[in-house]
Amino acid sequence: MQNTIKTILSAKRRSFLTSKPVFHYHAPATEMDLFMTARRLDCKLMVALCQWLRAAGYGDINDMLIFRDEYFSTITQGALTGFITFAHDEAGNAYAFKPQDGGIYFVSMYENAYAHMADDFHGFLQELIRRNYNLAHWRESLKMIRDDPAATGKEN
Repeated sequence: MQNTIKTILSAKRRSFLTSKPVFHYHAPATEMDLFMTARRLDCKLMVALCQWLRAAGYGDINDMLIFRDEYFSTITQGALTGFITFAHDEAGNAYAFKPQDGGIYFVSMYENAYAHMADDFHGFLQELIRRNYNLAHWRESLKMIRDDPAATGKEN
């Protein structure tokens, strides 16, 4: 995980005449912040996610994947009930993990649909690097699953 973190934090992207870091820092994420977030959500946060946040802090990867403390919340409706959101993207969609196994999911905010993205947070970051930090293209390639309230027995 440490090599993945170093790769992202040292990555640069080119603009017209200059280059700038892929990661834009916003605020620190302290041990106490992470403890309080886990306590508020009544769940254990993924180790790799905590490692990432302690090393990088809250911020944005490629101006697309946005990590903020306020984005941590429990999904309360639909097939992903009980999953924990941990980030948003520039379009307002959410990214969540399944507390039982750490799987990472894309949650569309514009349709009742979601998609599995990675088996764990480390794999999620590695795939983001492999895709040259292009979250938009990755989203477009996902096989979406309709979150049909009739199928889950819950209303959205």
